[in-house]
Amino acid sequence: MFIFHFDYILNMKSDLLTSPFSLLTSPFERTDFKMNNTFTTAPICYRYDGSFYGMLSCVFESFEKKEIPMQITYEDFSLFPIKEIETDETKAKRILNGIKKKIGVVPLEYIKYSFLANIHEKEIALIHFLQEGFKQGHKFIQTVTTALGFERTVIAQGLNNPHITKIIKGVDLLTLESQRFIQFARFNDHNGTLVSIIEPENIVLPLLANHFAERYPNEQFLIYDKTHSLALIYADYKISIQPIEHYELPPATEQEKQFQKLWQLFYNTIEINERHNPRCRMNFMPKKYWKNMTEFMKD
Repeated sequence: MFIFHFDYILNMKSDLLTSPFSLLTSPFERTDFKMNNTFTTAPICYRYDGSFYGMLSCVFESFEKKEIPMQITYEDFSLFPIKEIETDETKAKRILNGIKKKIGVVPLEYIKYSFLANIHEKEIALIHFLQEGFKQGHKFIQTVTTALGFERTVIAQGLNNPHITKIIKGVDLLTLESQRFIQFARFNDHNGTLVSIIEPENIVLPLLANHFAERYPNEQFLIYDKTHSLALIYADYKISIQPIEHYELPPATEQEKQFQKLWQLFYNTIEINERHNPRCRMNFMPKKYWKNMTEFMKD
C-alpha cells in the first residue's frame, strides 16, 4: 500500500503543469549530494514503504552503495533477497536539492511526477534517469522554441536510453490524463456536496486539486479515484486527499435527475446532426471516460 506524502505533492511547483503552489527549499538543507559513475548490478531487491521520500531513499542507497538492485518494490514478495530501505527524509531532500542544483528544475519536476505516474518498474528507471542527469549536468536539459514561438525546456540528452524515455512518456501520459479529467469529470449534487467518480490510470488527484478549488471556491466537493481508492476532498477552503476503500454515489434526488436530463438535452441539442462523426468524437473524448459522464448515462 502506498503511503502518499500528499502535503508535499500538493505543494509542488511544476513547469509541466501550471500550479500556484511552491516548493520551498530551506537554506539550511544540504545540497552536497554527489554521484559516482561506477555502478554494479546487485542481485537484491530494495523494499521501501511506498512513500515518495521512501522512493528517494532507495535512490540515495543505490548511489551511495554504487549498485543498481534487480528490483525495487513496496510489496512483500520478491524472487530476490530483500534489503529493507528505511525512509530517511534528510537523504531524500539531499537528492531533491542535488537534482535542482546540478541538473535543473525540469528534471526535478519529472522526478516528482514520476511518483504519481503509472510507470512499470519506475524506481529502477528513476535511478538510470538520474545517472544520466548527473553525468550530463545542466546539458541534460535544453530550451527550445516551439512552432508557435513559445520557449520550452525539455530533456535533451539520453533520449536513446529506454529508462529515460520511460520516465518522460509516463509523466507525459500523467499530465495528459489530468488535463482530460479537468474536461471530463462530471459532478452530482448530493445534499449540497458536489461528488464526482473517476477511474484514472495514474494518480491524478493532486494535479486536479488546484483547478477545481479555483473553479468552485465556495463549494464543497469530493472527487473519488476508484482505481486507487483515494478521495480529493475540498471543504472550508481546504484541500485534502484521503484513502477511501470504497465509495458509491447515493441515489440521485429528483432535482438532481432533472438537472441531469437538462444537461443531456443540452448535449444532444447542440450537435449538428449532419456533421455527426463518432470517430472524431472518440478521438477528442475517448470512450473509456464515458462511463462516468452524465452525457452518456442511461435512465
